[in-house]
Amino acid sequence: MKAPVEFINAAALDGESIYICGSLDALPAYSNHARLFIYDEQVAHLWQHHDVDWWSVATTVFVEFDGSDWDLCCLSNEGQIDYIRSKGGSVVESIHGAGVHRSGAVRWGYMSNLKQIGDHLYACGGAGQVYKRLGKDHWVHMDEGVLQAPDVDDRLLPSAIDGPHEEAIYLVGALAESGYPPRVHFWNGKTWRQLELPEVAERLTCIYVETDTRIWLAGANGTLLLGNAEDGFVSLSSVDDNQLFLGVCEYFGKVYLPSNLGLFVYDVENPQAGIQEVVTGLTPELQDARIIDRASGVLWSVGGKDIAKFDGKVWTRIQHPDNDPI
Repeated sequence: MKAPVEFINAAALDGESIYICGSLDALPAYSNHARLFIYDEQVAHLWQHHDVDWWSVATTVFVEFDGSDWDLCCLSNEGQIDYIRSKGGSVVESIHGAGVHRSGAVRWGYMSNLKQIGDHLYACGGAGQVYKRLGKDHWVHMDEGVLQAPDVDDRLLPSAIDGPHEEAIYLVGALAESGYPPRVHFWNGKTWRQLELPEVAERLTCIYVETDTRIWLAGANGTLLLGNAEDGFVSLSSVDDNQLFLGVCEYFGKVYLPSNLGLFVYDVENPQAGIQEVVTGLTPELQDARIIDRASGVLWSVGGKDIAKFDGKVWTRIQHPDNDPI
């Protein structure tokens, strides 16, 4: 019996496989349940899955420093992490103090993102929480200077964390007040400091690290920024409506932006063209886009229902067996 699913986050593994988290359509929104899929064209059973009893906010891939082992990681809003091991099996860890309703939660707020930076996993969440994983079930705060009191009114709402290395980490998001003013904090290996942003910038949702000096940020009302902590950020947006960018990823000189209005692209070599909707050539065209990621020279787009990948020449749609055909 089919169990239709809506995809909520994903991480590309290579050109033929992707790790996707979904929520069953039969359950109420934001239920404490997620279905974790691995789609792999290199095996006979294209789709495999297992379930966890929480709402997922992020998925990522963690690779050991020597490349000998890897984990597929899924973070819950309450600070639990599910690891699927390359050598088989899965384990669950919890970040002490994280979350809102879980036992032991300090109630700073829900967790929001998980990312490998350098040799370690980092997680962020409400009120400026930032944690670094030092080993199995060993997460430590590294948020002195950004962590707020649990009951603060103008709560910092980080949405994403990433950086080129562990002495250059960007924490992006907004404040929980009227207009959701954007915020970026930068870790230089010793301390955090808030960065200045262009006046036109609005609530930030995502980050992509192209190089040490080319950091892409995107968010509400078409916000698209490029820069770094030392040189500052400039606005490249040509959008002035209610478009909300949900992700950002550079792919061979073009920057792809999934949004509430579909998948869009900014051509670095042709900035005068502005931000344009992507024409894939699929039949029908791409229906929705929430997550964008790249691996092994392939760009992956994942929407609530529509999954597609691009090899630089041709877009290919991926059909999930439990959902109606696009």
